[in-house]
Amino acid sequence: MKAGIFSFAALLIGCGAAGAQDLPVGKSGPDQNMQACVAVGVGFWALPGTDTCLKFGGEVRADYVLSHQATRNDDATGFFTRAQIGFDARTNTDYGLLRSYFLLDAYVGPGQATNFVIDKAYLQIGGLTAGYAHSFFGIYDLDYANDLLQPYFGYAATANLIAYTQEFGNGLSATLSVEDARGTRGSLLDTFGFPSVVVASGGSVVPDVVGNLRYDADWGEAAVFGAVHQIRYPAPSQPIGGSDYGYAFGGALGVNLPVLSGGHVAVEGTYANGASAYLGWQQIDAAFDRFNDRTDLGSGWTATGEIGVNVTPAVTLNLLGSYLDYSAATTHTSFLDPIAPDIRGWVAGGNAVYTVTRGLSFGAEAFYSSYRAKGGQGFFAYEEEQKGWTGVLRVRRTF
Repeated sequence: MKAGIFSFAALLIGCGAAGAQDLPVGKSGPDQNMQACVAVGVGFWALPGTDTCLKFGGEVRADYVLSHQATRNDDATGFFTRAQIGFDARTNTDYGLLRSYFLLDAYVGPGQATNFVIDKAYLQIGGLTAGYAHSFFGIYDLDYANDLLQPYFGYAATANLIAYTQEFGNGLSATLSVEDARGTRGSLLDTFGFPSVVVASGGSVVPDVVGNLRYDADWGEAAVFGAVHQIRYPAPSQPIGGSDYGYAFGGALGVNLPVLSGGHVAVEGTYANGASAYLGWQQIDAAFDRFNDRTDLGSGWTATGEIGVNVTPAVTLNLLGSYLDYSAATTHTSFLDPIAPDIRGWVAGGNAVYTVTRGLSFGAEAFYSSYRAKGGQGFFAYEEEQKGWTGVLRVRRTF
C-alpha cells in the first residue's frame, strides 16, 4: 500500500512500446544532427550516428502537507520535494523493438534529508521484460492511481523480475512473471513460549510467480491476476518442516466515460493468504509453534477505486477510496498473548489539479484515513486507532 499516510508511490513517465522505423544515418549539417523519430512517438530523437531513438523527460515537484497530530511530538506540517529524470531508448531490430528504460528519483524530505532512488531500470524486446520494473500483479497502481499523496491499499511495488507477455490479438494478452520474493517476504510470529515474538522469515529460495490475463479496448480495460509466494520458517524451527506457500489473487476493471471529458471509473480488489504484501500493507504473514508443529497463515482482502473527470481542459477532479480487512495469523487462542492484531483500515478523499500552462500545474488534495488494530483476549485485550485528516498542496513542473 501506499499504506502509511506519508508513503509514496513512484510516478511513472514515458510512453508505451510502439513500432519504430530504421533511421538513415549519414553526414548532415549542424541543424540536422538530431532528427525526430516520428514513428516511435512524440519526444523521441535519433542519436547521431546510430539507429537508436531516445526520449528524455522528468519532473520537479514540491509538496506541502498539513496533517492531524496524534501527540504533541508529531509534526503537523511537512515539506517534501522530488526531482525525477528518465531515459527511454528504443531501437528497431530483426527481433522486434528493443527498449531500455531508466528512471531516477531524488527526494528531499523534512530537515533537508536527501535520498536518491532508482525508480525503474529494465529492458524489453518482443514480449520479454527483464530488470527492475513495476510488478505485473494488478493494474490500478500503474494505469490509474490519480492521487497526490493519498495512500491506498493496492500493490504498488517495483521488483527485479523477468517476464514474458503473449499478445493474442484484439486487446487480449497474458503475462507470466518471475519476481524477487525478498520484496514480498514478511515477518513471522513465533508463538512458542510467552510472550510470542516476531521473527524474520528464512532465506528466500523460490521466487514469486505472478501471472495476469488482461483485455484492453477503447472502452477501458479489465484484468485478473494472481501470485504464489514461499514462506520459509527460520531455524531452529526444523520440527515445522520446510515451507508453506501463500498466495494472492484479484481482479480490476477500468471504464472510460465517453459522456465526460477524461471521465473514468476504476476499481480493483485483492485477496491474500500468507502473502500480505500483495494487499499493499505488509503484515505478519504466518505464525508457527515449534512445540506442537502447528502453523497458520494470515489472510485479508482489499478494495480500491476512483472516479475522475476533466471539468475543463485545464482542471481535473478525482475522488478516491480504499479499504483493508486483515485477520492475523496465530497458532493458539491464549488470552494471555496480546500479539498479532487484526487490522481494519480505510481512506477516502479527493483532489483537484489545475494546469496553468503546459508542464506546470497546481494541485490540492484532502483525505481522511482510519487504521484500527485489535488484538489480545480477556484482560490483555487491546485496541489502537490512528485517524485524522491530511491536506496536500502540490506545485509540479514536468518536461
